Amino acid sequence: MNVTEKTYPYLSSPIYYGSLENGLRVVLIPKKEFHETYAIMTVDVGSLDSMFTTVDNLDKSHPVGIAHFLEHKLFETAEGDDIVQEFARYGATANAYTSFHQTSYFFSTTGELRQPLDLLQKMVRETHFTEESVEREKEIITQEIEMYADDPDHRLYLGILKCLYPNTALAEDIAGTRDSIREISAAILQESFQQFYKPNRMTLVVMGDVDIHEVFEWIAANQAGDQTIEEEQRVTTHLKKEAINEHGRESWEVALPKLAIGLRGNDLISPGKEQYYRICLSFLLSMLIGRTSKRYQTLYETNKIDHSLSFHVEVQQGYHFVVVTGDTAEPITLSSQLRKALLNFERDEDVTQEHFQILKNQMYGEFIRSLNSLEFTVAYFVTYFSETESIFDIPELLTSLTLEEVVEVGRRFIGQCDMTDFMIFPK
Repeated sequence: MNVTEKTYPYLSSPIYYGSLENGLRVVLIPKKEFHETYAIMTVDVGSLDSMFTTVDNLDKSHPVGIAHFLEHKLFETAEGDDIVQEFARYGATANAYTSFHQTSYFFSTTGELRQPLDLLQKMVRETHFTEESVEREKEIITQEIEMYADDPDHRLYLGILKCLYPNTALAEDIAGTRDSIREISAAILQESFQQFYKPNRMTLVVMGDVDIHEVFEWIAANQAGDQTIEEEQRVTTHLKKEAINEHGRESWEVALPKLAIGLRGNDLISPGKEQYYRICLSFLLSMLIGRTSKRYQTLYETNKIDHSLSFHVEVQQGYHFVVVTGDTAEPITLSSQLRKALLNFERDEDVTQEHFQILKNQMYGEFIRSLNSLEFTVAYFVTYFSETESIFDIPELLTSLTLEEVVEVGRRFIGQCDMTDFMIFPK
């Protein structure tokens, strides 16, 4: 295994980066005097990968929700048992989640590490699909889809994505739909597994008070039988952009109307600049509508909003967007006010050097404090890890970032974006 270490001035120990001949990326994050150890295996396949091109240049499509379905099925042992129980026998707690572009399997333990670590690698290497077990899983996932469909905040977020990216996988629930789940079979699951679950599409991160050399040796020994496999070409992140739905409306059983404003980016982001771009947009949104802004305080004091007002910035190669959500008695008026503020951000009284510096200090402190959470650190790390950057570069980025850079990214994004809104009204 090729291992390199990188030091960061704010960390007491280096971060160790390794790569195996089969392509598996390994990252070890020492955390001295911590009793808990946390490990996560992330596979580069998510809900957007229902359409892809194989290494043979064949276009393939799978039912929406298949990545999430695979996540569920890999927790089943050859005997039909739940692999969570096997982790528990080793004193570990395990779980998983699927996002737009990744599937992650993880465990935490305060006991012996090697056995659950071997099990984590084993579970993403083996499948035990039967048509009978797949049919049983369909019922479970359909219930999960229905449960989320009854969550008004989930409906709000999915509704604004449908306005921003109509007729794409991004506009669908990560778990799929009732109809798409019915199309999934053991054969389709196996085909998807063989396409995506390969070591060169995986990253394994371990964080805790561990012996670095010993853990690297364990992982190398576990992976010794897996051969290098050629990387597939992915096309799913290049989402087709149809005309946005300019307004979305829905009635639901809510006490107060819910508002979502969506901005779909159309400018190009250079590879390796995603983290920089995301942080710049986060600063801009924080200055305009964050809790330190005059606008937020005025809206809150006049009962136009409550503490639910928030925003989310998503930046990936192939797509990027901003979503602002909140509960309000006046969604139409608030949407007009916030959209106007976004379009005229350069003249906003909150976009100042003083405000920017306050937010920089706040973000820096919150980031350093968050590193005390193993779960947050490794999950955040794998979400934004690439060959050129990681979350551990954020403090240096924050230190050098200027207000002029934030404003310039805002010009690029807002100047070229498509903007829409989605509202849920009480029945």
